[in-house]
This record gives sequence, C-alpha cells and structure tokens, in this order.
Amino acid sequence: MRMGNIWAPLAKAIAATGTDRHVDCLIDLIGADIAHDLVTVTRYSATRTPEFVKHRRFSDEMVRRYLDNYYVFDPFYASWRRERRLGIMPLKGLADEEAKRGQYIAGFLAQSEICDEVGILLADGGDWCLGIFLDRSTMSFKDSEIALLTERLPVFEALHALDIKARGADFSRTSAPSGPGASPQQKPSVPESLWPELSLRERELVQLILAGHPTANIAARLGITVGTVKNHRRRIYEKLDITTERELFLQFFQHRMDS
Repeated sequence: MRMGNIWAPLAKAIAATGTDRHVDCLIDLIGADIAHDLVTVTRYSATRTPEFVKHRRFSDEMVRRYLDNYYVFDPFYASWRRERRLGIMPLKGLADEEAKRGQYIAGFLAQSEICDEVGILLADGGDWCLGIFLDRSTMSFKDSEIALLTERLPVFEALHALDIKARGADFSRTSAPSGPGASPQQKPSVPESLWPELSLRERELVQLILAGHPTANIAARLGITVGTVKNHRRRIYEKLDITTERELFLQFFQHRMDS
C-alpha cells in the first residue's frame, strides 16, 4: 500500500473528528493520491429525499437540478434504497448498458461534465449513509485505484464512526428539510406538452431512446427494421431542429426543469 501521500491528511482527519472540519478532512484523506476533478458529498436515506452536504468545483445550479429532478434516477440512491450496501462503489459497478444511456449518466453527469465517479458510502445514523464522491471529467477510474480505496475503507469507516459518536444522536449534517423520498426510476415519461410536432410512432421511439435502448433493441421492440428506426430518428431530429441524441436529452431535461 502506498502511504507517502496520506500521512498528513490522515493526521488532520483524526484530529478533525467531532468538529465542523470532519467532512472536509475526510475528503482530503480519501482523495489524497486518487486524481479527481471535483467532489460531491450527498446523504442518502432509505425513506427520505437525499441531502447535498457540500461540494468542491461543482455547480450550485447542478445541485439544484439534482435535488429537483435527477435524484430519482441516481443509481447510488437506488442502490441504497434497495440494498443498504456501504463501502466503495464505482459507478461502473452500478450502471448497466441501459443506465449508461439514461437520465443520470447521459443527462445529469453529461451536463455536469463528469465521465466517471466513485462513491465512498459510510453509515451516517438511522437509515442514512454519507456518500463522498470523487468525480472525473475526462477519464475513468482504474481498477487499481478502486482497489486502493477498498484497502483504506476501514480507516474511512473508523474515522466517520468516531465523528458520529462525538456528535451525539441529535446532530444533523445539513439544515435542509427532507421530505419523503420518491421511488427510484430509470425510464423517463415524455409529457404530452413536449414535442407536439411528433407523431405517436415518433414519440414512442423517442421514449425508447430516452430510456437508453440502442437502435437494434428499439427495432426489435417495435417490430421494424434497424433501417426504419434510423429513418424515424432522422425525421425526429429534423422536426426538433437537432443533430445529436445529446441534444434530445437536453431538450427533455430542460422541459422538466421549466415545467
């Protein structure tokens, strides 16, 4: 295990347990020798809406969009609601091919200019966990980096447990009100008010595109040829005055935020 870069942040993290510096020092320790472009810290509950604790080099506007629209598509939120599993969780371990083209990755992360992330999920009292996420904009995390975080996980867990013990049962990490959490979703629903210029068949195809289905899968589901799907897609793009699938997602998400 490489330890040269973490002794100083480890000492600071130990000293910070039970203080307002705990989460920041824990971030410094976790990311000490794991290259990353930005950090987000989120609390997940099995019953309540997520809470954003803090972030580094991340947009306040994207935080708002996440809490208003995207959290129900977050695979980490879905995993916590379903399995209550703690530990090191790479995004690639949660995202199947459909999810990779769906609302969280192709929508929220793309807008945030994030190409990969890894979460460190720590018990945070009751049915809550604290997720510290390292994010990258241009390259994926290597298996060796995930393995290094996994080796160090017991240290992260012990430090966070000490912080919880020092804080007491009444401590809250945020002051934001948290309502009942909505059920995780993956498949989008296109509202009738969006894209009225599309035919029923075209709207059906768009629904499948937004749900993450590739062209061959769409053809099989609709009982048409791959060539026919491509022709439909070309006409849809012409009607909507767009040229890429990404623009289709962005129009859909913008409508959700404006409605």
